[in-house]
Amino acid sequence: MAQRTSIHRSWPWPKERGTFVFFKGCAGPSKRRSVVTCSVVIVLLAAAASQADASGPGIGLKVGAQTIDRPFGTGKTTRTRFELELASPRFGDDHFDLVFTVGGSSLGSYSSQYVDFVDGVLFEEYYDDDLSVLDIGLTARLYPLGDSRLRPYLGAGIGYFWFLDSWEDEYYETIEDPFDPGVFYTYATFDEGTDNLARGFFPFVSAGLAVPASDNLELLFEVQYHLDKEDAGFDFSGPVYMFGCRLRF
Repeated sequence: MAQRTSIHRSWPWPKERGTFVFFKGCAGPSKRRSVVTCSVVIVLLAAAASQADASGPGIGLKVGAQTIDRPFGTGKTTRTRFELELASPRFGDDHFDLVFTVGGSSLGSYSSQYVDFVDGVLFEEYYDDDLSVLDIGLTARLYPLGDSRLRPYLGAGIGYFWFLDSWEDEYYETIEDPFDPGVFYTYATFDEGTDNLARGFFPFVSAGLAVPASDNLELLFEVQYHLDKEDAGFDFSGPVYMFGCRLRF
């Protein structure tokens, strides 16, 4: 009797061959754990604050939401974003600083399946993609009020982004032993890798508010807008809303 069910997986072989594609949302338990972990780190930074010069170099951690205009040629989508910043000492009578940032968002996971039965051979292929966009940026910021109780700021900068596809491919062939009917063998191959689907420079602007929580700790509320963040038909432009803290040394 011909084998029409995988001995590797307990999935029924479909009546008609074809490809089936599913979308798995990225707001599952692992994503929620990442947000909680980032929030805990922010709280720990606040708890570890000690006396120091509030104008010195700083390190900041921010978490928020990024709304992307047309990532795949469709409508807008909003994703969680994480960002780490390294700030220079404030200079120009505490009115300026320079910031290097590393940030990114997960864009979700996609799965496709292909099953076919040809000439007594069952073919199966399972393909998974994890999509993400990562970027780095250099920003110049202006603090109009200098070293005041509340420190609003404006910024502008240039960034570089990568659109990454981390994929896994599983392929199986199941055949019946021609000399021992009823005995089936499955041959399997596995491959994985990461492809860079798009990349490029982009400008951005930002506005925010730094609220001193101690002599060297600032809480941050920030809005960014990424402009012309697109390449190869993918568009990641759009607003970013962030909350976090910065520890100055």
